[in-house]
Amino acid sequence: MSDSASVMMKSRAFTDKMFRRLFWPTLISTIGLALGDVADALFVGIRLGKVGLATMSLVAPVYMVYNVLDVGIALGASVKYTQALGKGDAKKGVEIFSQMLMVAVAVSLMVAALGLSLMPYILKLLGAGTEGSELWNYTKEYLQIMFLGAPLTFLYFLLYYCVRCDDNAKLASAGFAIGYFTDVIASAVFIMGFHLDVRGAIYATVLGKAVGVCIFLLHFTRKWAILRFRFVKPDFKLIFSALKTGMSSSVGYIGQFAALLIVNIILMRMGGESALAQLNVVQNVSYLALAIYTVLSDTVQPLSGTFFAEHNRTAIKRVMSLGIWIGVIGGGVIAILFAIFAPSVCSLFGLKGDTITAGAFAVRLFCLSVIPAGLNLIWSACFQSIKREKLVLMINQLRTFVCFLAFAAVLSLFDLQWFWFTFLGAEVLTLLIWVPIARKHKQVVSNKVFTYVLDTNSTNISELLSLSEAFCEENNANTKQMYCVSICIEEVCQAIIENAFHSQGDEYIQLTLCFEQDGMVMIHIRDNAVSFNPFAMTIGQNYDNEEHLASLGIQIVKSKSKKFFYRRYAGFNTLTVEVE
Repeated sequence: MSDSASVMMKSRAFTDKMFRRLFWPTLISTIGLALGDVADALFVGIRLGKVGLATMSLVAPVYMVYNVLDVGIALGASVKYTQALGKGDAKKGVEIFSQMLMVAVAVSLMVAALGLSLMPYILKLLGAGTEGSELWNYTKEYLQIMFLGAPLTFLYFLLYYCVRCDDNAKLASAGFAIGYFTDVIASAVFIMGFHLDVRGAIYATVLGKAVGVCIFLLHFTRKWAILRFRFVKPDFKLIFSALKTGMSSSVGYIGQFAALLIVNIILMRMGGESALAQLNVVQNVSYLALAIYTVLSDTVQPLSGTFFAEHNRTAIKRVMSLGIWIGVIGGGVIAILFAIFAPSVCSLFGLKGDTITAGAFAVRLFCLSVIPAGLNLIWSACFQSIKREKLVLMINQLRTFVCFLAFAAVLSLFDLQWFWFTFLGAEVLTLLIWVPIARKHKQVVSNKVFTYVLDTNSTNISELLSLSEAFCEENNANTKQMYCVSICIEEVCQAIIENAFHSQGDEYIQLTLCFEQDGMVMIHIRDNAVSFNPFAMTIGQNYDNEEHLASLGIQIVKSKSKKFFYRRYAGFNTLTVEVE
């Protein structure tokens, strides 16, 4: 096996485990999300039939606007926070979170105020029918409570994304899942038990968000948590940078908002409340069928951001490979199951008679779009983390607005059954457009990077020192940089081997050296030992003791470095050292 192939295989000891460590908790939280999204429509459909499902379809565009803002703020904050910690800058990470938390609170209050004051105009825009009608009143009741609960919704998503990026995916997933499971149970109680109808659905949603926020706040009681809120002066440059990153993905909801408004009008013309009810069933099936891709996207995003900050492109490729293969197989199986049981699914949501047959046909056509939709979602998550926001914006606008609306407009000229090809056409055409563009305009890699995996069973530090020294010489490192890199590698790796490893096999230390464009040298060291922070070692009085000598070496590393940082992330010790 070649040296590069050997390094790649050993690197997977880190990337694969990190992927699994984030994937499983995220899966639990996403199952909760999918069930919470479906529960409202399920119980409302059983209780009210077509008019209830039509109401849920009408309020869906408002959720799109919400998602532009709350998810955009949350994603931007989490991506920038991850990148800051990946570079070893915890202070900047805390500042980013603090700035975006204040933005989230301010924007949510503004959304609540505008939504309540402009309610009649919003209802007319949504096409809720004539004022005072059953559909109008149901939609109004739902939206009023939804706007009042806006601050909780914004906090819920911001805390979830940032807590999971602060190496507490388990708590984040628990809060997310419990919040949505609360929504499911409360929906059943409020709608079926108390007969609150659509009000019960949104009461349950707001309650679920409140429970989730309370759980997320437990993270701030942990002593090892880096994430903190600090009152800071607004930094509009930093805020706009984070919003640019987050909005590149969430802004697709704006297009989705417009598309849903138009599609609702088209379907009302083509088939009335029955067609809207079928659309609502398809939308709820999409929440479940695409849930696996939400999991994979939320797994890929923080890992890609971390490895991008470390300039470890091999790890990014591995993460994407895992995400795509799991997505194709898992998404395919889920789509087949929904296609087989489509009539039962439609019946479960309250459709009856001929509407079940029509709805089953719609669901089956949607299932054809699951895999291409998943590929678009996974790649968007990766591109967002590696600063290719324009590509993310393109993908999301194409699949949710441009291509979707184009197919909807054309297919609306035919019978209703042909309309449901819109989902497949939009996703496939989006792939055909962005893939060649992404290949043509590949990201230029100007940083010089050296990666090596030290296997304590077969290699030694001297070999690593020799290779890293040669890399530094090739890149014209100055004398100070050469010295600092050598002493950092030697002292840190030796401290890890002597204090954290137990000679039990499969013990690795991964080193990544990178010359930044500003001339700085970044040293990233990751190991799979037990929790151990070399930078916490202190000098004792007995200098004859080897442990104290190792401590002295670490103190020299700290004194010669411009910046040093340690954190336990995704099951591994991660160290970053910056050298001028």
